[in-house]
Amino acid sequence: MRSRSRRRPIVLLAAAAVVVAGVLAAAALGEMKSTKLEPRLCETTGGGRFVKIPGFPGEKIDRRLLADIEYLVERYDIFITDGYSTSKVHAKKGEHPIGLALDIVPDTSRTKRWRKVTRLAKWAEPKQNHPRPPFRWVGYNGDVGHGRGDHLHLSWSHSPTEPKDPARTVYTIRCPEASDGSDPDGSGGVGSKIRAMQRTAVPEKH
Repeated sequence: MRSRSRRRPIVLLAAAAVVVAGVLAAAALGEMKSTKLEPRLCETTGGGRFVKIPGFPGEKIDRRLLADIEYLVERYDIFITDGYSTSKVHAKKGEHPIGLALDIVPDTSRTKRWRKVTRLAKWAEPKQNHPRPPFRWVGYNGDVGHGRGDHLHLSWSHSPTEPKDPARTVYTIRCPEASDGSDPDGSGGVGSKIRAMQRTAVPEKH
């Protein structure tokens, strides 16, 4: 049996881990602060929470993506088939388990054609495996289990986090607190910090 003196450091380390986890969770759930980095790129820290996606019963997402989703739905006639999900059909280290990914097909109440979905895919990823910020990974034509006739996958860039925990920092097209109503037009670059996030992208597995 271990002595109390030996057990104490282990208990203290466990307690410290709980405190750190609590601090990170508080940061994600705390006050939301957004900074517009470029005309089509916003950085938001804090405020992470999984919420229902209006108009898509049963689907949830990190609330900081709602402004982007509203724009994409209106412009590209998309229908969302999956958002926040811990299902095994999605990569454990991907963005579905942290509420920062969407699976998309055409909204058949508006159109049965994939033309607008394909246009969105090409805007989000002008060149294969080189997504445009704020996207971290785009799954469509050329990616196994994705593409026209199947679905488009979009993942948003973010700071490191664990499944089921909102990321502390998220990058979006529009700032969650004050969308300027502008349309993404493919302009602008991105900082090295986000490029590093994109290089570590984990493709979705379906």
